[in-house]
Amino acid sequence: MTEPFIPYVEEDDYPEALMPVLGPYKERMGFVPNALKLYMHRPEICEPLWKLNSMVMRDPSSTLDQFLKRKLASVASHINDSEYCVMHNTAMLKAAGGGAEGWDMDAGAVTALLDGAAEPADEAEAACLAFVRAASENPSGVTAEILAELKQHLTPPQIVELACVVGFWKMYNCIHESLHVPIEEHFLKEDGE
Repeated sequence: MTEPFIPYVEEDDYPEALMPVLGPYKERMGFVPNALKLYMHRPEICEPLWKLNSMVMRDPSSTLDQFLKRKLASVASHINDSEYCVMHNTAMLKAAGGGAEGWDMDAGAVTALLDGAAEPADEAEAACLAFVRAASENPSGVTAEILAELKQHLTPPQIVELACVVGFWKMYNCIHESLHVPIEEHFLKEDGE
């Protein structure tokens, strides 16, 4: 098992104040991700980060489909070269449905999504994917044509939410990769490494 360059916060030392946020996270994921074990060194920062994650990706007020956002998060993380976040996002896409987040995508469909070879479900998804790719590669490189296509298929709240998905994953990807957060053992075993 690869160890982080700073120690994880041990379970006995998890800050009690974080349990209302950490509990549902652990239940949804089935484990406490390595990144969260590092974030807990700064509970004042990690609590709002975890709440932001939930708000952007799965809040009941969401205007974009949760499955679409998980696909977009996978693509953004791939473009941002975040092996850790790609592993987490694609594991959710491949997980069996019926759980908190499982979408039953087969490995080939996930690979095609990341490589840009997947056929979008519809024109709205195509517009979202174009925006995520452009904004993740270079935010100032989002063209007027991409924005016009978004306006044609998405509402203003959906466009704002989409931009927040891109920005959130840019931040998370940067944090996780710069800290060299180790990928969890069970993911490596599932992935055949």
